[in-house]
Amino acid sequence: MASGPSSSPGSDTSWPITSMSPETDSNNGQFCAVVPSHHQNRRPTWLLRLIFKVQDLIDSFSWIRFIYYLCSYSYFCLMMYLAYIVLPLPGHWATTTQSDKVPISYQEFNNYFSGFQGFAECNIRATDLYTPPQGVSKYCSRRADLLESMSQGGRIGFDTPYWPKDCHYRWYTIAEVCMILERFDAIVFIGDFSLQNIYNGFNILLRQDLASGTLKTWDMDKYTLQQCRCDNQFIVQSCAGHYVTTSEDVVRDANTAGRNSPYACSRTPHAFLQIDNSPASNDVLQKFKALVPQVPQSNYKPVPVVHSLSPSTLSAEAAALSMLEFLALADASKRKTPMLWIGPTAAGHIDIKDRRGNQEIWDFDKRLAHIAAEHDIEVLKMWNLTVQATSWDGLRFSEKVAITQAMMVINWLSRLESS
Repeated sequence: MASGPSSSPGSDTSWPITSMSPETDSNNGQFCAVVPSHHQNRRPTWLLRLIFKVQDLIDSFSWIRFIYYLCSYSYFCLMMYLAYIVLPLPGHWATTTQSDKVPISYQEFNNYFSGFQGFAECNIRATDLYTPPQGVSKYCSRRADLLESMSQGGRIGFDTPYWPKDCHYRWYTIAEVCMILERFDAIVFIGDFSLQNIYNGFNILLRQDLASGTLKTWDMDKYTLQQCRCDNQFIVQSCAGHYVTTSEDVVRDANTAGRNSPYACSRTPHAFLQIDNSPASNDVLQKFKALVPQVPQSNYKPVPVVHSLSPSTLSAEAAALSMLEFLALADASKRKTPMLWIGPTAAGHIDIKDRRGNQEIWDFDKRLAHIAAEHDIEVLKMWNLTVQATSWDGLRFSEKVAITQAMMVINWLSRLESS
């Protein structure tokens, strides 16, 4: 009978494994060993576990599942990218290279105005207004830099060409200006006499007429028309009653008067709405709504709004209310309406009764620029441009200044998104 411990059938008695010395099996003579318990509990190494994971991944790989996930994630990324491009999200205007989408055409700059009416009579040369930079890399690459540089420039001498601060703005050919304007449904100018001067420069360029491009020439007698030529368009008070205020008048009445091409390009309407109070009159509000109507979402063409007032017209508080009034009207149209606030011009060097001084203008300019920035309205300042320019009454400047101001506004328009 065998000796030693035993267990009956069904018993759950278990014996612990203990360390034993190697011994030889008496039946087959083979050598065997019992492994200690602490070696059996040790985990595989990290390398071995990694190999197991890779093997599991290979075993579970499915081409059908891979293609499905690839298509799903690609579609999701495409939709997010399209949403970022289409929606007016913050940061869209601050890209590193913000092209104006107008190719640079090399021109004989000295002869820029040679095709304009009144070129010899008015004696204005493009080099009197602007000095092109040497090299394409000198032009501003971002709209924020462009506005800052145009605002903070200066002149090297009285009435000399105006130099931007750092990078340069462009002096576009009239063909390029037409390319820029056709990206918009309309352009609206809202302000007082100081903005009227900029709109006058805008019309001089588009009508290619230095002698009388600001005027409703079809509605003037010969004597008045002769009196209001070149710089006199801006100096003589009686000429102000004949200023063009909307492109529709020029297209309709100039053609009736026998001139076939009143504008170099006339497919984009534009208008100047004069205000001298806040809130604006009902007539001005209705004209604004007609120029900035609500449109279906499929129409992505924006309508830029240019707004400006001077301290000689309204106080800073009233000017701020006017700015916010038209911002609210633009937002109510449910369409893209980029807005530019243009600061006041400097005081002239002749003492005029009731004219605001430079310190008062400077304070007004600083305050309105701050309010505009708070409401995402972009700012173009005119103080540096006009502080060393001739003014006959401390308020109105020459035709050269008006044309330069208009070209700066066109540069801002060139950098706006067209959809």
